[in-house]
Amino acid sequence: MIPEERRDRILDLIRKESVCSVKKLVSVFGVSRITIQRDLTILEESGVIAKVHGGARAVRQGPDGFETRFSIRYKQNHQNKSQIAKKALAFVRSQGCIFIDSSTTAHVFGLEVFKRDIHDLVVVTNAPSLLFEASKYPELKIISTGGEFLHSFSMYAGEWVTDFIERINIDCAFISAAGISEDLKITTEHRELSGILQKLIENSAEVNLLLDSTKLFRKGMITVADLSDCTRIITDDFVTDQQKETLSRAKIEIIS
Repeated sequence: MIPEERRDRILDLIRKESVCSVKKLVSVFGVSRITIQRDLTILEESGVIAKVHGGARAVRQGPDGFETRFSIRYKQNHQNKSQIAKKALAFVRSQGCIFIDSSTTAHVFGLEVFKRDIHDLVVVTNAPSLLFEASKYPELKIISTGGEFLHSFSMYAGEWVTDFIERINIDCAFISAAGISEDLKITTEHRELSGILQKLIENSAEVNLLLDSTKLFRKGMITVADLSDCTRIITDDFVTDQQKETLSRAKIEIIS
């Protein structure tokens, strides 16, 4: 289980029980006490829990309930995501159709795209968060895939989305994933997302994988595609020379 998934499940358990001990979390997740303490620190920094003596309790985010998984992930490694977004702008042309997926890294990238006055560009997305932000830019041409709304991940999913992608011409897709395995496979933890990513890779003339260095060589549960199926991978400044060397085996462009 990758750290991000474990933290999601830790958060679910704390919310379910209101207060949960470190001892129980160690037992449930089969990791060390130090690892659990580190996870709790990250969750506390995200504002969704508060550490108490011997454990942690859930924190509510105002009258509308708990903060979503999307907003938690959005805050994690935000500096890395911002670096990636600015680098990815170099691959946005002034004409054509681009797809921006529902990941938090792609969301940061989407905000950068919206700020630029890019003429004759059509943006397609399955991310409700980007549709909301697009309302601030009336000149922007944006199309929603529609589909089943998955609140926890702030995305549209299901066959409606994959059918939509199959029927349009995408010049350039900007996607992310849970990680890249050691054998250079793009992976995810979510079945709903895997089909969408596969369709985007199959039906886009150019595919940009936006992935921060913390996700390199972390294997998710579901394999989406080979890294070599992408046009390029765009990552942050913290990628190591050894990681670059391994990525180069995919024979795609590496932007770091």
